[in-house]
Amino acid sequence: MPQNIRDVMTSNPCTIDADRSVAYAAKMMLEEDVGLAPIVEGGKLIGMLTDRDIATRVAADGRDPDQVKVRDVASTQLFTIGPRQDLDEALRMMAKHQVRRLPVVEADGRLVGVVAQADIAREGNDTQTGQLVEEISESGGQMSSIEEGQFPVQFPRQIEEQPETLVGEEPQVEEQREEEAVSKVQAASSRGRRKRSTAKRKTATRKRSTGKRKTAAKKSTGTRKRKTASRKRSTAKRTTAKRRSTAKRAGTKRRSTAKKRGTAKKRTTAKRRTTAKRRSTGKKRSTAKKRSTTKRRSTAKKRGTAKKRSTAKKRSTAKRKTAGRKAAGTRKRKTATRKTAGRKAAGTRKRKTATRKTAGRKAAGTRKRRTTRRKTR
Repeated sequence: MPQNIRDVMTSNPCTIDADRSVAYAAKMMLEEDVGLAPIVEGGKLIGMLTDRDIATRVAADGRDPDQVKVRDVASTQLFTIGPRQDLDEALRMMAKHQVRRLPVVEADGRLVGVVAQADIAREGNDTQTGQLVEEISESGGQMSSIEEGQFPVQFPRQIEEQPETLVGEEPQVEEQREEEAVSKVQAASSRGRRKRSTAKRKTATRKRSTGKRKTAAKKSTGTRKRKTASRKRSTAKRTTAKRRSTAKRAGTKRRSTAKKRGTAKKRTTAKRRTTAKRRSTGKKRSTAKKRSTTKRRSTAKKRGTAKKRSTAKKRSTAKRKTAGRKAAGTRKRKTATRKTAGRKAAGTRKRKTATRKTAGRKAAGTRKRRTTRRKTR
């Protein structure tokens, strides 16, 4: 049977960073099928987050797992054990502190594994395992995977005020419980495995041992009941004070959160309105500018078109006038030519008439002279 912690521990456990959210840690535990997540920084163990921490310090208080960091709810004062210690020492520590898991660390604080109650139950002695389960499951115990008290603190956690107890009651009860647990485990560890020579002696010894255990169990049951009643009253007081403090903090936090959200919402709304107003103003200015530019372009185009039409009209008119003038000049020249030709023709006709008249006169004179000559003859 293995007697060394290193032989039964779970090596290389899944670790988590202290600045991660509790929601991330819960998902990691679900995927890895584990109930705790060691917090490691620089290879050294600085804290331990368990499923019970998440249930009691986050879910029970109504906190948002996505907003709560691991460092805010993790246990930072731990009970640890070395890898070279034996199983009896692990049994003693688990029974004394009523825990089901112990982180295994080297002398320099480096985490090398985790040993659980189930690991010892598989490899250890049945009697010792039964004693361990009885001590861990005793009513009124802390029932937490990791509790405060041994490992050095790396980051602080708030310590809640404890209600007042009667002087001399609670310390004595706790000391008695620890002494009884240690004595039971030591008795179970020192019990030898010597074989009896005959079955009869074994039977008689078992009967006597069973009778003594029953008597002791009855006595311890009464003592445990009284202790349990005292612990329940003390726990109820602490729970009430814790609930009131938590409710007060939650109410203050909710009011502060609502106020912050309202302020942020107002700022966001004002910012959106200002942005929309700026965009609308810019859009209006851009539209007015576009319209003005379009109007200017249209006016310039119309003016250019009118100017072109007027120029073309003036040119056409001037062209028509020039053509008219040219035609009038041509007509005048033609008329003058016709008149000159007429004059020339008239002059020619006059000259011809004068010539004919002169020729007629000459002919008449010649005839007269001829007649006269004839007459004279």
